[in-house]
Amino acid sequence: MLRSVSYGTLRQTVRRFRGNFLRRCSSAPESKPGRPSEPTHTTTGSSWRQGPVTWRSLAITTGVGAGIGFLYWQQKERKAKELERSVTAQVSSGKPAIGGPFQLVDARTRQTVTDADFRGRLPLFYFGFTHCPDVCPDELTKISKALALLDQRLGHDRVSATIAPVFISVDPERDTPDVVNEFLRNEEFDERFVGLTGSVEQCAAAARAFHVYYMKTDESEEDYLVDHSIITYLMGPDGDLLDYFGKNISAEEMAQRIEGHWKRMRLSLA
Repeated sequence: MLRSVSYGTLRQTVRRFRGNFLRRCSSAPESKPGRPSEPTHTTTGSSWRQGPVTWRSLAITTGVGAGIGFLYWQQKERKAKELERSVTAQVSSGKPAIGGPFQLVDARTRQTVTDADFRGRLPLFYFGFTHCPDVCPDELTKISKALALLDQRLGHDRVSATIAPVFISVDPERDTPDVVNEFLRNEEFDERFVGLTGSVEQCAAAARAFHVYYMKTDESEEDYLVDHSIITYLMGPDGDLLDYFGKNISAEEMAQRIEGHWKRMRLSLA
């Protein structure tokens, strides 16, 4: 059994090993002007001289770093699977207690937005942060591809009138409206995305309503990542959960499932 280690601790350990290795590299003696460097091996084919960094120490450092990186990845995967199982259990047991009132700020218009503003439509809520190096851009790109498929099948105007893709920040300390607005200008993202942010308390309340897990890693105040749930929620016109999509769902499957819900709800959406 692997001992439970926090993401922040794992990342700090990796950084510590990397720092120690770089310090050892930088401690190599420099040759002085006018004096030739001392040879590092003999001309008779004898063994290499031991310097501050050896192939063995490099291999050990690399191996340890890779092992810690694997543990970090495994912890993130376990958290994501636990959350998906929790959501699945709630859906299977009846009406899930996911979703609820929130009050945030639209990054584009700077207007206050609440959950009531999405009534009568099928909003797709994804919680993430703009400094995310890969997962959030990948998920928003996937949602965008699903919307493009729905445009082809249902018509652009119908999709625009009934389905609302929404990005909600879990990093409000850095994700100001300007930052969120700039982030969503990525050419890979659908232009219909609504970006929402707010105060720390407002974003935390929205995350709680959707049972979203997130945690800032233990790094510097400015240079940090945020571990968080990787789930997109499809809500109904009445604000109840209709479906959810984990990161392993393809854009094609997402589009098919959304289309199925759209067709079942088309009378109430008309």
